[in-house]
Amino acid sequence: MRPYRDGIVLVGDAAATSDPVFGQGLSFSLRAARVLRDELTNNSDWQVAGNRYADQHQRDFRSCHAVEGWFRTLFQDPSPELAALRARAMPKIAGDLTRVPDHIFSGPDLPADEQVRARFFGEC
Repeated sequence: MRPYRDGIVLVGDAAATSDPVFGQGLSFSLRAARVLRDELTNNSDWQVAGNRYADQHQRDFRSCHAVEGWFRTLFQDPSPELAALRARAMPKIAGDLTRVPDHIFSGPDLPADEQVRARFFGEC
């Protein structure tokens, strides 16, 4: 769902919901309000501002949502198939905590690409 259409802007959980386990709801809401404010301040055409806000919101949400999925896979999925993944990843994480993506605390401006995922899962 796109958080802007026909002059209506959605923020917070109305725009997109994250897994409550990671406590990102309020952070997403405040960030969305700031991004929307900045776009409305910088663009006299509110249609353009709304679409730019929506584009940024989608990028931010996709980034943090991806990292939340990685965390869920590594730390919460009890399936036996993931035992091998944890056996590979956890010792590497213990030796280098920078392998853990910091998006939960630092936000979606950090990269969340294949290289970040591979480091987290101990594939490189």
